[in-house]
Amino acid sequence: MRQLRHWLIYNWHLKLISLILAVMLWMVVATETSSELGMEVPLEYRNIPAQLEITGDTTNTVQVRLRGSSNVIRDVSAKDVSTTIDLSKMRPGEKIVPLSPQNVQAPFGAGVIRVNPSSVRFNLERTLTKTVPVVPTILGQPPDGFEIGSVAVNPSKVEVEGPESRVSTLASIATVPIRLDRRQTHIEQAAELDVPDPQIRLRRPAPVAVRVELRRRGQR
Repeated sequence: MRQLRHWLIYNWHLKLISLILAVMLWMVVATETSSELGMEVPLEYRNIPAQLEITGDTTNTVQVRLRGSSNVIRDVSAKDVSTTIDLSKMRPGEKIVPLSPQNVQAPFGAGVIRVNPSSVRFNLERTLTKTVPVVPTILGQPPDGFEIGSVAVNPSKVEVEGPESRVSTLASIATVPIRLDRRQTHIEQAAELDVPDPQIRLRRPAPVAVRVELRRRGQR
């Protein structure tokens, strides 16, 4: 009892001030109006394992519902909220990952009450590198009496990379069209490559040199 009494009276004025402040703070919080706010925020996929990449119709944004005092909620914007998924321990294959308020980081005083959608579906695929030939695309016809003699491309092959399911089926890459425009002499120009799939990437993006030789018909 003596120790308890000593604890109660020791610095009693500081304890009293702390109690008064705590009561005042509680009264302020209790009387504040509660508000809700919905917003669309980006969905961030973090810690993607090396040599794996996300494919499929991925979800890029989610709807987040926040609740808190009016003073806090009215100052919250989409840049203050983030939604993340950690992929560090995931293996290749189809994934269905649930989303909950634990995936959302919001400002202090704003509680997350709902996330929509409640789950996201995507694929994790291995990154495949492959060497494929370059095929020049020639448009137009030589003038009368001429024909195409030879077509050369430098480099004749390029390296591409991307999801295994996309790269494995790629047989070649075409250039953007080279137009003859009724020319009677050879054509030599740089041409960009027309990558057919946005998920496939060139290892060393650069134009190739295309040379088209024209000759008189029947000439060897």
